Amino acid sequence: HMKWKSQPLNIIRNYFGSVTAFYFAFTGYYNTWLILPAIVGVCVTVFGLTQMFLHPAVQQICDSGEKYPMCTECWMEGNCDTVTYLSNYCFTTRITSAANNEAVIVFAMLMMIWLSLFVTFFKRYQNTLAHMWGTTHSRSASAELRVKYVNTEKKTMFFNKFAGTRQAELTFFDRLPFYVVAFTTVSIFLSVAVLLSLTITIYNFSLSQSLLKTQNSEFTKKYAEELANIITGLISGTAILTLSFMYHWVANKLTELENHRTQRDHDNHLSFKVYLFEFINHYGTLFYIAFFKGNLSTPGEPRYLFGDTFRIENCAPGGCMSEVSMQMIIIMSLKQSIPLLKGLFKALNLYKYWQMFKRAFCCSARKRAVAADNLDNMYRRRGKIVEDFELREPNEMYREYVNNIIQLGFLTIFGTALPIAPVICLFLNHHQLRQEATQFVKRYRRPVGFRADGIGSWTNILEVLTRMAILVNAVLIAFTFDYLPMIVYRDYQSENRTFDGYINFMLGTHTFQRPNSTVSETCRYWSYISPANENSDFWNQLMLARMIFIFSFQNIAWAMARVIEIIVGNTPAYVQQRMVGPGVAVR
Repeated sequence: HMKWKSQPLNIIRNYFGSVTAFYFAFTGYYNTWLILPAIVGVCVTVFGLTQMFLHPAVQQICDSGEKYPMCTECWMEGNCDTVTYLSNYCFTTRITSAANNEAVIVFAMLMMIWLSLFVTFFKRYQNTLAHMWGTTHSRSASAELRVKYVNTEKKTMFFNKFAGTRQAELTFFDRLPFYVVAFTTVSIFLSVAVLLSLTITIYNFSLSQSLLKTQNSEFTKKYAEELANIITGLISGTAILTLSFMYHWVANKLTELENHRTQRDHDNHLSFKVYLFEFINHYGTLFYIAFFKGNLSTPGEPRYLFGDTFRIENCAPGGCMSEVSMQMIIIMSLKQSIPLLKGLFKALNLYKYWQMFKRAFCCSARKRAVAADNLDNMYRRRGKIVEDFELREPNEMYREYVNNIIQLGFLTIFGTALPIAPVICLFLNHHQLRQEATQFVKRYRRPVGFRADGIGSWTNILEVLTRMAILVNAVLIAFTFDYLPMIVYRDYQSENRTFDGYINFMLGTHTFQRPNSTVSETCRYWSYISPANENSDFWNQLMLARMIFIFSFQNIAWAMARVIEIIVGNTPAYVQQRMVGPGVAVR
């Protein structure tokens, strides 16, 4: 891979095989297409930063002083005397306002169009490479039989019409016990991932209440929720990476037990298992924060988990998007740091010294001496051969693909929470691509070259991701962002058609008595799931506006994606003609 130049894909394919070549083709193509959303993301971020001090809701919150005491469990239950005022959330709402404007809606729609274009044009690029390398379906023998499958005793005979002979095959019922084991194991891991997300959110609430009780630090009291979000984000990111490491090993073992006929079938089943888990594992916490946190409980009608043990928490005033942004930054940073640390480890050639350390201290003295003599003799006779043999086996390609697809999901599903993310990913991906190229050339053993006509099942996963991203973005903007409530308030509730009084209108009032007190006190809370006052017309108008927005956004985006797919097509016309013969092109 040469700096700032096109990748030598033909050379990669000739030496490493088409599987490796298609991975580098996909990664390079993805990085090139990231340039456009990176530019748009910078523009949206700059516009959002200008709104941090001009946004009317932010101005009302920051200027409220001690006018609105907020409902915190610590204060209402008498566990602390610290009163949290609405103005304490000034910094959080300023951050949220950067993604709470009309530019983000435009950014979301552009990202959906970009994703549709990227998937469609990559399929064209993929089919062109497959034709150029002679690995298309019509002429490829890409479905090599796996050695384990060939050596397995088979009981059922089938007639192979292509070979013209009867052959023994493994049927679905032969694999059924292993499918049951795989389904059960994957379900357990998915449940663990969901429970992990739930546990992290519960701990977040408990930690924020504990920080509010701190008597020695005013800073800790003032920014209790922000500190709790950062700490739990780090814990969540670490747990996600640990669980992913464990699951990858399990998924490999389960897929081996299923004993699929071809390498293509093996890779497809493994890819599906891994991506399904990684989707829940990486996005579970973000989905909870964006769509459920703050929409299940109010101070007047609190809801609990596991009896009355854990109370369901609420978001900070102004919405949950600041917490979504914080979680995205932490999870993506931790996930991207692992390849960078691995690259540093390999760049310093520490793996070689680690192997020398193990040979020196992990065996008995006699075995060390024998091994050293044998190694010296082998190096003297076949130095380069032994040196190449001692190189590391390359990672399986599904690991590299899943990292890219998960990152793409962050950018398209939750990209509105962090519009600057494409810029960060662009530079990190460029560095990682060069790092991987160096590893394949210098530090990895040459892989076994399997033929492939593309990136396999990952193409289908990209298409599903496109549809899902459109729906999630529509619901995210409608229910999580504060843009629509402000527009409805200005147009239908405000007397002078301005945002004056918007914050007071959205704040609900809760009357309570602290323990061992007969004095009734009032506090305010941000209303998410019910009207903050007796005027329910606003809530009905808001729900109607949300439904209209979701319907319009997703149908426009889906229609544009379909039109792009029809107009552009998955295969260039000249490739189609060469595949089926001159003058006989099919779509």
